[in-house]
Parts: sequence; structure tokens; C-alpha cells
Amino acid sequence: MKNFTRTCKLIIDLSRSDFKARYAGSFLGVVWGLVNPLMTLCVYWFVFEVGFRSGPRPDGTAFIVWLTCGMVIWFFLSESVSNSTNSLIEYSYLVKKISFNIIVLPVVKIVSSLYNHVFFLLVLLVILLTHDYSPHITNVQFLYYLLCGIYLSTSVGLVTSSLVVFIRDIAQIVGLVIQIGFWLIPIVWSPEIIKEEYMILFKLNPVYYLVEGYRDSFIDHIWFWDRTVQTPYFWLVTTVIFIVGLTMFKKLRPHFADVL
Repeated sequence: MKNFTRTCKLIIDLSRSDFKARYAGSFLGVVWGLVNPLMTLCVYWFVFEVGFRSGPRPDGTAFIVWLTCGMVIWFFLSESVSNSTNSLIEYSYLVKKISFNIIVLPVVKIVSSLYNHVFFLLVLLVILLTHDYSPHITNVQFLYYLLCGIYLSTSVGLVTSSLVVFIRDIAQIVGLVIQIGFWLIPIVWSPEIIKEEYMILFKLNPVYYLVEGYRDSFIDHIWFWDRTVQTPYFWLVTTVIFIVGLTMFKKLRPHFADVL
């Protein structure tokens, strides 16, 4: 128990330092970490609602509310996976320390991404309140989906951070997959435009479960246990990725210091 508490404290301390160091030297500091995603959100809202005149959803939900629910969790996942991929390279001096438990490094990057996520949850709250959305008991469910997001990011991060040490192109591939993956999930486009037989393919992506989960929590008020197929599917797929990542990390760990 003492070791677990010490590890948690280490992760929190390192994540805070990482968050501050990321924007050290810039005039606006950590504000840049908030401005870029916020501007991205505004651009997509302007293009799709103002430009393409998307208008309210079929159920009457304002497009900006529907869009923000999806973007909030997407920002967290994309930042977490991208940063955790390079965690061993960035903290190479810690990797070379024999006594340091380097498996916490991808987790440090993910926890560091949570600070921005909290800010965007506040943005989402403001948008909900300005559109006359009343609090609902299902709102607390976002914590469950956030936990799922952390689990998925950690699982993928273990795989990518292990491989990038030996194949540096992995970082570029991850960035490319993130860019393409954004358009393969109904974040800015409506799932109603896709035939149901094709939507099954999109639902195979575990990120789809998280994006829809945030909308279930804040808009549709659907509990995760009512997703009788998607919920067990998500945990099964993510657990397989985690086991693969953990096994890969442990097998390659003895060689990290030599390569770095």
C-alpha cells in the first residue's frame, strides 16, 4: 500500500512538472495549451453550423452542445496518446536509471493531459448552461467514461511508447492515425448520414464508445449499462490492447536504455 501511494504521488508530481515544462519560456505559458483546442472547436463550429448550416440535431439538441461533448473527450484522447508515445524518449534520463520504475512515464503524460481536460469540461458546462440544459443524474457518468479514456490511452500508450524507442517513425504514424481517426468518428458529422450496416464498422472503434458516452452523459441521459453490446465490447478490446502493451513493454524494457 505504501509503494502504491508513493507511486501515485510520483505520478502527480511528475505530471505537474510536465504540464508546466511543456509551455515554459512562452509568454502566455499554459494558456497556449487551452487556446489551440478552443480555437479548433470554434473553427469546426463555424464551418459546420454557420457554413454548412448544420442546425440543431433531430432531437432538438443545439449543434454546438453536441459538437463540444464529442470534442472534449477527443482532445483528451488525442493529446494523451500523442504525448505518451514519446514519453520514454523525452524522459530518457529517467529510463537509464536502474531504480526508476519507467512504466509510470506514459501514465505521467496521460495525467498531465487531464489538466487541460478539466478546463474543457468547464467550457462544456458553460455551453450547456447557456443553452438551458438542466443538471441530470447521468451527468456524473462522465467520470466513468473518463476512466475508460484513461484506460484506453494507457493501453495504447504502452504499445506505442515501447515501439517508438526502436522505430522513431511510430510517432509520425501515431500523429497520422490521430488525424485520420478524427474523421472516422461522428464528432463533427452526424451518424444518421451513414447506413446502419456501415455504422457497425465505425462502432468497432473503441473511441466511438467514449464519444457517444459523453453525449449519453450530458445530452441523451443513457446509462452505460444500457449499452449492452458496446460496453462489454469496449472493455474486452481495451483489455486485450492493455495486455499486449504491458507484455511488449516488459519484454522490451531491458533494451530501452541501450537504444536511448
